[in-house]
Amino acid sequence: MKPADVMRAGLLPLTDTSVLFSLLVFWLLISLAAAAGMLGVWLAVVILPALFRYLTNLVETTGRGRNPEPPGAEFFRWIGDSWSLFPAVIVVAVAWASYELYSVAGSVPMIALIVVAGLLYPAVLGVLSITHSPLQSVNPVALWNFIGRIGQSYLIAPAYLAVIVWLSTLAQEFSFLIDVLIQMLLLFSLHSVIGGIMSPHDVFDDLSIPDPVESSREKLAEDLEGSRNATLTHAYGFISRGNREGGFKHIVEEIAKEADVATAWAWYFDRMMRWEQKQHALFFAQRYVHDLLLHGETIPAVKVILRCRLVDERFRPLADDLQAAIRAAESSGNNELAAVLKRS
Repeated sequence: MKPADVMRAGLLPLTDTSVLFSLLVFWLLISLAAAAGMLGVWLAVVILPALFRYLTNLVETTGRGRNPEPPGAEFFRWIGDSWSLFPAVIVVAVAWASYELYSVAGSVPMIALIVVAGLLYPAVLGVLSITHSPLQSVNPVALWNFIGRIGQSYLIAPAYLAVIVWLSTLAQEFSFLIDVLIQMLLLFSLHSVIGGIMSPHDVFDDLSIPDPVESSREKLAEDLEGSRNATLTHAYGFISRGNREGGFKHIVEEIAKEADVATAWAWYFDRMMRWEQKQHALFFAQRYVHDLLLHGETIPAVKVILRCRLVDERFRPLADDLQAAIRAAESSGNNELAAVLKRS
């Protein structure tokens, strides 16, 4: 990774409008919580998970070479995407262990622990953003594979972290509001750089992370349901802000990762049909029908079209799929549907 690339990643919070907006939002929220007395404690319970979730998401989006989205309502909750809160557990655990170690053995072992944690923290975040698994993010084999895949460029992240810590101590000389603003800028910059060192290496596609211990069938089903719900919630955040294309793109990307793609399409469509605003499900159904027709699943495609027409009789497949849908309706004996589609 070239120095210019490091600088570009480090300055992302200032050069990317979305990231800058997110930084200012969290700065204002944290400043408000600090000034609110006891009420601020309750505000912090909501704000801090959202901050950790956003920073984890920032590592993943920059690591994938994508443009980060501003935080939506889905960030400000304790349930769903629990893996993205794991960095908070790491920070608290290191702080507690450092304090206990200092009490027992003095400053030298404490500093050694902090140095080791600083060296490994970028790798923990990197593996976490790839696997969405807290267990894998502290798996020594997974961490070793990640660092080996990044190569010498990995050292940039711990070195940058050391610089961030040093600058953070200097910022304490300023007033509280300025201090918080600088701390937020440094945090966002650090996580942008961690994602930046990952981006050139295609680790999300090429890195081999060891599989976890085989779970029971029930546990696998439970994990899959939780993952799908988290994906749907994240996509809803895009859709509710008017970015329906972004929400659908996120869902389709997650569907492509599944072993049973057909079941995944059906699951997301069924859940979206339970939303109060079913119009979004109808637009998603057009993509679903396209995939079904593309794979020769004519009868399921017809069933989806009929179900959508019960919600809105004006529903039609995408223009490019219309002729295939007509043939599917005719081959399944549903001449009435075929006739309706021909009049489109």
